[in-house]
Amino acid sequence: MSTRHDSAHRQRGNPIEETERLHRLCELADTQAALKRLAVLIARNDSPTEVFAAVTKEIRRRFGSVTARMIRFESHGTATIVANEGTAGPHVRVGEEWTNFPERGLTCTVWRTGRPARVDDYREVPGGEVYLTEGLLSAVAVPVYVSGSLWGLIAIGSGTGPLPADAEERLSEFTGLTATAIATAQSRAELIASRARIVAAADEARERIERNLHDGAQQQLVTLALRIATLTECPDLTTSVRGELQTVLSDLRTVLTELREIARGIHPAVLSEAGLGPALRSLASRSALPLRVRVDVPGRLAAPVEVGAYYVVSESLTNAVKLARATHAEVSAVLDNEVLCVHVADDGIGGAVCRGGSGLLGLQDRVEALGGRLLVDSPLGGGTRIHCEIPAGKHGAGRAELSDFPGR
Repeated sequence: MSTRHDSAHRQRGNPIEETERLHRLCELADTQAALKRLAVLIARNDSPTEVFAAVTKEIRRRFGSVTARMIRFESHGTATIVANEGTAGPHVRVGEEWTNFPERGLTCTVWRTGRPARVDDYREVPGGEVYLTEGLLSAVAVPVYVSGSLWGLIAIGSGTGPLPADAEERLSEFTGLTATAIATAQSRAELIASRARIVAAADEARERIERNLHDGAQQQLVTLALRIATLTECPDLTTSVRGELQTVLSDLRTVLTELREIARGIHPAVLSEAGLGPALRSLASRSALPLRVRVDVPGRLAAPVEVGAYYVVSESLTNAVKLARATHAEVSAVLDNEVLCVHVADDGIGGAVCRGGSGLLGLQDRVEALGGRLLVDSPLGGGTRIHCEIPAGKHGAGRAELSDFPGR
């Protein structure tokens, strides 16, 4: 009888153990769901700032903590709060320097040891009063390593008592994904910066060639044309010689015109001297298409932004004439909230695509190197619409900002 009872009890299982097992399974499922949401965010190439904010939000929700924050260690010996979710105070300013943290606190300990750290009672930590006023009694932090180097930490805080003994282990489940996001963003920023340097070098070379053509070959041809024109006025010339000289002069002027067009196509002087608006209007005056141009760009922009926008328009119009067989086109360039929006539309045969061998692919590379984006809408028979947006504020001009993710 007793044997049958024990067997039945074992089959049913211990209710307490079963409850704990189900609880652990629920926690695991919640963690996996949170990590999956973050992985999707990272895959979308969202900005590091958005990823950091999402990580701290997921961690706070997952642990039910009073606060969750992420701190980055700087190479010059300071730290920066890059994300905070939950409690705050005058000492908590996201994006600003993290200062006056106690020597026995989490930041110093993780920075010094490179290992997880905890504070079970801030009342026992010299300098911990600032956290007590924030409503925190205890906290746990784990380090974040990126490419083998200590980058910073993720911390959670409690307002009641010490955090669970396994808090460090559970929190570390989020650091790997965070490190991946940081490394991915860093690689992408370095790639953008590299592409921007290549584009800038090419533009400088174009401008130098244009300047050399203008100051060298063009001036020599102008001088030569004037000398020949003077010779044609000489009274001692025979009719045949005068006619030959006039033919040479006509051919020389044609070559000079073509050379000017080439120089203007390499890097228009008006763009450097007067800016995007006059350059686009000059482009319109030479266009083989009837063209309507609208420019609403007050003042000058950074040179890489102006050059990038100019070549988007120039290449698009060239394609409209040579490939799309368009009969009309429209161009607009508008500065909206520190973003330069350029739009080119034609009524051609459509079918334009950004792929290998296409001039549009080069434009896309140029625009993305400036931190912008280029969109092409070109259905067959429906004309082509090319739209690009280029940051033109203080972080424009293709300077990839690495400040969101430099490690120690």
